[in-house]
Amino acid sequence: MFCPVCESEYTEGITQCPDDGSELVARLTPENTVYDHSEARFVPLHNIGSPAEAEMVNDILSQNGIRSAVQSGGMDAFSPLLSTTSPGAIVLVDERDLDRAQELYNSFFGGDTTPLTGMTDEEETQSDES
Repeated sequence: MFCPVCESEYTEGITQCPDDGSELVARLTPENTVYDHSEARFVPLHNIGSPAEAEMVNDILSQNGIRSAVQSGGMDAFSPLLSTTSPGAIVLVDERDLDRAQELYNSFFGGDTTPLTGMTDEEETQSDES
């Protein structure tokens, strides 16, 4: 069951959202969702080593129902493809999904900021020293 206002999911048997009092629906559709997505507040989840890797993380989050986007520092259309020359990217998530997004990210990657290529030798040395 889902709240059409805050889009929170609840277990069967609960019929009203405890946060806003709305009647729950079996599934969210554009017709029954009250929340205005244009007013979503996105917050940083993680700074990723490259835009390409950030897009991979974004795909994983999206496939798990987490609203997310990538903010890249690249200056052209090829920046996501040229990750070695790009300055990295920030994965942003809807603030309502932040806790779930952090759990999912940590279950896949832990503290790794370069999920595709892994840590650099320097990062691994620093990690081992900690």
